[in-house]
Amino acid sequence: MKLRVVFLLPSLGGGGSERVFMNLCKYFNKDKFEVTLCLLKKEGEFLPQIEEDPTISIHDLKVSRVRYSIYPIIKFIRKEQPDIVLSTLGHLNAMLSAVSFLIPRNVKVIGRESNIVSKSNHNRISILFYKMFYKNFDKIIVQSDDMEIDLKNLVRNLKENQVVKINNPVDLKHIQSLKHSTSILLPQDKINLISVGSLTYQKGYDLLFKSFAKFEDKEKYHISIIGKGKLKNELIGLLKILNIEKHVSLLGFQDNPYKYISQSSIFISSSRFEGFPNVVLESLICDVPVIANNYKGGINEIINKPIFGQIIDIENSELLERTCNKILSKDHSKDKISEEVNQRYGITSIVSRYEDLILNM
Repeated sequence: MKLRVVFLLPSLGGGGSERVFMNLCKYFNKDKFEVTLCLLKKEGEFLPQIEEDPTISIHDLKVSRVRYSIYPIIKFIRKEQPDIVLSTLGHLNAMLSAVSFLIPRNVKVIGRESNIVSKSNHNRISILFYKMFYKNFDKIIVQSDDMEIDLKNLVRNLKENQVVKINNPVDLKHIQSLKHSTSILLPQDKINLISVGSLTYQKGYDLLFKSFAKFEDKEKYHISIIGKGKLKNELIGLLKILNIEKHVSLLGFQDNPYKYISQSSIFISSSRFEGFPNVVLESLICDVPVIANNYKGGINEIINKPIFGQIIDIENSELLERTCNKILSKDHSKDKISEEVNQRYGITSIVSRYEDLILNM
């Protein structure tokens, strides 16, 4: 008899957690699991990729905000009686943990944390929910050692083995099938630096721009940023103030960022913090080395060999420029980077760990 698993999240917007859940839904063994994707609102950039998969059921709760979702979620769970509910994104998890007493006892609930909680943009009520109720989850999944340490410092009285570390997966075949393009997407006469992420404080693009503005040899570089977000106008204003508009392109959200990444020389991860940066893995799968800011959130677990790139203080302009030159001077043989990353974070092995966790609960 198949186990019934519900993946719960607000939408299928173009973020890292949404991509992880999309891949888990697609790759779970359908001979063992009956998979349902429950969305607070059926929308988002990744939705078409799920809708075309007949093995996945999609349920739309038709609510616009997490605060309005309590009754619809509980009603759905009580009606469907799944074996497992797997939820992600901090604000949704915090709420779900607080109302877990309304969920039937035979339903196991797993919270997948997606970020460094202490540094995320949580209000005081949300943090209070973490402290008081997060221990109500049957299991909590984190992606890095930094996440686990941070969570355990915040949430007291967690049970032994309640927190489980499972890294995010990366889908080598899917990414490599999309990374090639017959079009020239980035300036040919420049060394192309690229980053992918939402235009938010967390991603640290302001730090990158301020550091790049001090480069001695700016003319040979071009920076492309793929992503959308509420700080777009602020960042455009900053580019004008720094007088580097001609060196930076804000490309917005792209359905296929991999063809841009693969035409780049270096990926820049300028974040202030992360949970576990999926896009760094995806860049490495495209055989593009990474320069990452020295942030908490698993980056030191990923970039632990020179072949993958280097972790530095992004705000140190001289060091950033020197590191770019150092990486560009190396001969990065194609397929070597992606091969090693796939061995560690390939979709098949990571999905198996999720399945084993569920089967042993």
